[in-house]
Amino acid sequence: MKKLLFLAAAVTVMASCTNDNVVGDATKGNVYPESTPISFKSTNAATTRADFTGSEAAAKLGNNFVVQGVKGDGTSQEIVFNNYNVNFIDGSANTTTSNAAGWEYVAQTVHYWADQAGIGAQSIKYWDYATTQYDYIAYSKGLATAVYTTAAYDKDANVLISAIDASKLAGVDSNSDGTMDDGAYTIKGKADNLAKVYIADMVTAYRDPIATSDYNNEVEFTFRSLSAKVRVALYETVPGYSVKDVVFYTDASTLATDSKAHLFTSGTDVFNEEGTFVVYYPTTGSANVGATDYNKAHVDFLPETTGTATDKNFGALTGSLTAANFAAAELNETAGNLYLGRSSSAATYAGTFADNYYTIVIPNETGAVLNLKVNYTLISTDGSGEVINVTGASAQVPAVYATWKSGYAYTYIFKISQNTNGLTNPSAGPAGLYPITFDAVVMNNEVDGVQETITTVATPSITTYAKGAIVTANDEYTTGSNIYVVVENGTALTAATAKLYTVTLETGAAQTINEASVANAIANGGAASPYIVTDANGKKMTVTDASGLTIVTAIAAADSPDGNAITVNGAKFTPSVAGTYVFEYINGTDKYYKIIKVQ
Repeated sequence: MKKLLFLAAAVTVMASCTNDNVVGDATKGNVYPESTPISFKSTNAATTRADFTGSEAAAKLGNNFVVQGVKGDGTSQEIVFNNYNVNFIDGSANTTTSNAAGWEYVAQTVHYWADQAGIGAQSIKYWDYATTQYDYIAYSKGLATAVYTTAAYDKDANVLISAIDASKLAGVDSNSDGTMDDGAYTIKGKADNLAKVYIADMVTAYRDPIATSDYNNEVEFTFRSLSAKVRVALYETVPGYSVKDVVFYTDASTLATDSKAHLFTSGTDVFNEEGTFVVYYPTTGSANVGATDYNKAHVDFLPETTGTATDKNFGALTGSLTAANFAAAELNETAGNLYLGRSSSAATYAGTFADNYYTIVIPNETGAVLNLKVNYTLISTDGSGEVINVTGASAQVPAVYATWKSGYAYTYIFKISQNTNGLTNPSAGPAGLYPITFDAVVMNNEVDGVQETITTVATPSITTYAKGAIVTANDEYTTGSNIYVVVENGTALTAATAKLYTVTLETGAAQTINEASVANAIANGGAASPYIVTDANGKKMTVTDASGLTIVTAIAAADSPDGNAITVNGAKFTPSVAGTYVFEYINGTDKYYKIIKVQ
């Protein structure tokens, strides 16, 4: 989420006579401050986590934002700022009492929507202490070309933005289908143009208590990009092999012919490319102050019937010539940069290096299950030249990790291990080596919105997640984190179907710690914990029962990326000791395992 910082300090204006030093009717017997112009300040976070300031920040917003401001008692409203333009004029700071940092609204150009024809020029506004609160809504067209009447709208060239209507804050669901078809304002266009627009959470200023009143302070907005960004990457951890020649599917049975990376949905789930955003604020008012969702901007999307698809391409794995997207030979396999990366922090990305591999997408707060299906080739690292062709390896990203929100960046990392569920012989035989494992990294550009998950690509898929875990930079999780495990099979976990272990392996062992080797140790290492197997080198693998796993039905609000609880079918544990943990899911006579590394 890009954050821009604009400072516009309020300047106290001395009234010309003592009887005019209060705006409004001083009926409470309090000593009110002298009349002060209303002024604005805004922030908007950069993807790089550094804040933009001054003219650089203004440039990100196209030197403009639009504000609707109303005053009242929380139920009745009187318009103060009627869709005012606030413009940045370089070098103009402190040239007027309403402009402290180059941002001016007085005498600026007025928008003329069809229902606002004839409104007057923009004038200076003062705090009115006869009212108990002000509510402010703002957006910025950013670098998009914006128009305000249907006649001027060209979907290929601009976006169509409605007037802000504070009377529709909570949204209007005229069809009673759970989707708002009208709200505080709407923005219509194609994905590439919509991506240039910024929205903001609502700001409410309260008069009381007078000693700590919000009045006379700057009105500060936090803008975020209207779009979301998604990128896709793969890496492998197959012992003794490297992975090359990955080919994606566009649905459950169709190979992509464009050499691009694809994710696809099923049923009625779609990727949207064109339509109308409805922006609304469902949780407002003084009774909700302190609530997680207080004054937060929500968006619903009304897609056009054209411009939707059930699969999305994220570019070729080869990427840009300025970045090496593939890894070199690991040992004695064919030399050259032909292979997938071998860790989450060195994954092979699809897309363009110049864009940090991100693809612009339309936000989807409902979410949809994302499907990955690939063919790939294993080549032995021992120099023998042996290859294994794997077909139809698949994974699912649960919908709870694909609720794309405006201003967030999502990274989905898929790990190919020896546990692939692909086939080495598509016409006969069981699923091959074992399942893929998948990492879904969400909002790595948000200080309070990082969601990175690791999903085992298997049947069922098993996903792990911990708030703030950056698996693109570190190898999985850290001690003290609340680590959630979600099983995507429609059956609720119980204490009888979910277990936790720790596993250790002596140096010099002839095997590695992976899902298959742990399953073997539990099956053949004795009747009870600890389960111990000794390999041909005389080295031991020890799998031990671990405590602390609890069944949960939700990711707690404090652990979610955006502060809202997420319903899941899962379990949770909080490791205090670094090491390798193993989650076991029991389904009848079948057992499935997930390796979880903790640093």
